[in-house]
Amino acid sequence: MNLPFADSKLNSLQNHLGAEWPSLKKAHSDTLAMRKRLSDLFEKRRASDTTVVVFGSVARYEVTSKSDVDWILLLDGSATPEHRSLTTEVKETLLKDGYIKPGSSGIFGTFVGSHDLVHKIGGEDDSNSNTTRRVLLLLESLPLGDREAYDRVRKQILRRYIEDDSGLTHGSGNVRVPRFLLNDLTRYWRTVTVDFVYKQVADADQKWALRNAKLRMSRKLVFAVGLLRCFFCNLDASAADARKSLEAPTHEVALLLKYLEDQFNSCPLETMARACLNLDIRKETALSIFDSYDKFLAVLDDEEKREELTRAQNHDDLRASKAWDEVRKVTRSFHRGLVDLFLNDDSRLKNLTMEYGIF
Repeated sequence: MNLPFADSKLNSLQNHLGAEWPSLKKAHSDTLAMRKRLSDLFEKRRASDTTVVVFGSVARYEVTSKSDVDWILLLDGSATPEHRSLTTEVKETLLKDGYIKPGSSGIFGTFVGSHDLVHKIGGEDDSNSNTTRRVLLLLESLPLGDREAYDRVRKQILRRYIEDDSGLTHGSGNVRVPRFLLNDLTRYWRTVTVDFVYKQVADADQKWALRNAKLRMSRKLVFAVGLLRCFFCNLDASAADARKSLEAPTHEVALLLKYLEDQFNSCPLETMARACLNLDIRKETALSIFDSYDKFLAVLDDEEKREELTRAQNHDDLRASKAWDEVRKVTRSFHRGLVDLFLNDDSRLKNLTMEYGIF
């Protein structure tokens, strides 16, 4: 869904607070432009068993001047040799249009079958790559062209999280939080933080500062919003019918599944803005979160500052870097805002965070 900034919750929150977030607004506009270019590349593509899916800033409405495109060719059907050539076509189409190829991790830039995403949740066969693709498919993804396969796979993933969660579907209490889903989102966040240190050693600190900034801002935002979407199942008045339908004797999950599908169709900043508007969140908390994020995007969109962060190879470089000093201040303010949001402002959200988010 391509949402104009004027119609967004983000704009509503900005007006409500009397704030100005020029970098967020510019990123939103730049995202719409990039989405249009990407959609044009694949608009004539018709294949009900595959969908080109992109991730990252273009899915989060956070495009800056150096944003790239991570992608997969999502397959929901029988694998055939032709899928390899289709993957090559996608790669060549994006490269020809000026998008650089994804990194060397192997997570992106390839075709991915739906079976592992849906059926290998947890256990030894659920690799880091599989977890990453599955979670990001929910939290920050955008289908291009024919989206039939994309919609089916996301729905089946959410069905697994709901139907396998007996405490959610058959619990006797009044609180309805999809704990299976929440725990997997939390596991992904912890995996990202651990892998950050692994990459720090493996890559000999290359791009450490830039990766660290993204970990403390965009990666943390995505995780926080994942928690909010789980907690909204209990807090949101519009989810009342979905909660009631889980009660005996039917234990029906269809309404909750639809509710979560709608939740995950919203970009992270929209969900965060909605929380600040609808929950008992102080003005200072909302400003701490969104003022910080606006400054973070401004740094990413500044070629000199971004290059300075990219060049930093050791602690001496970081201590001498004004861009890094700016990033540190921004990330600290953002973190304080999230702590206040989840643990200090709204008592209902605090109780859910303590009960489900921590233990």
